[in-house]
Amino acid sequence: MTSRKISSRLQLRKKPQQERSIQRLDAIMEAAVDLIAEHGVANLKMTDIAARAGVPIGSLYQFFPEKAAIIRAFHDRHTTIVQKRTSEAFPDVRSVDQAIEMLSQLLDEFYRIYRADRTYLPVWMAGMTDRDFQELNIAHLERLTEIIFGALKHLVAPEHHAVFRRRLHMQLYLSGALVRFAMVRDEASAEEYMAEWKSMGARTLFEFAA
Repeated sequence: MTSRKISSRLQLRKKPQQERSIQRLDAIMEAAVDLIAEHGVANLKMTDIAARAGVPIGSLYQFFPEKAAIIRAFHDRHTTIVQKRTSEAFPDVRSVDQAIEMLSQLLDEFYRIYRADRTYLPVWMAGMTDRDFQELNIAHLERLTEIIFGALKHLVAPEHHAVFRRRLHMQLYLSGALVRFAMVRDEASAEEYMAEWKSMGARTLFEFAA
């Protein structure tokens, strides 16, 4: 599926400029948050969102061509937070120990953010069988890999860069799965799994360190 098809199906139809439009879009997104938390993504209906937000259904369609575009808006919120925070986390890494500590802190931070987010898990699950969202998630994972690889590759000998990047790519994918697994467990159990995963990752990711 082409990027053009993805953008036409999921893209916000118009970006609000006036204060009234901004407030209306905010009301729509807040209504969608409540309805997703109450009923899940599968039962989310455009008419229900408009009613909960107190806006005409026509106004809703002015922003979003279909329900999937609203889910995309939440998806973009999540990925923007992760990419921005990750870009800020590695300004000047001088050692493997420092890199491991920063990666561990990031994982804990994202876990806390998403455990408290009522839309993260339902939105991710809704995209599991949707080809467009699969491609968006792949692109997001590639971007994260490039951000961290660029910041940490100097800790690994050049001849090991390809293996290091591949392992980093896998670690990021599996870390996301672990966070989602932990979110559906009680907090004590979740912390145990998170701690074990961070220990396992540290033992393998930097074994090629220069």
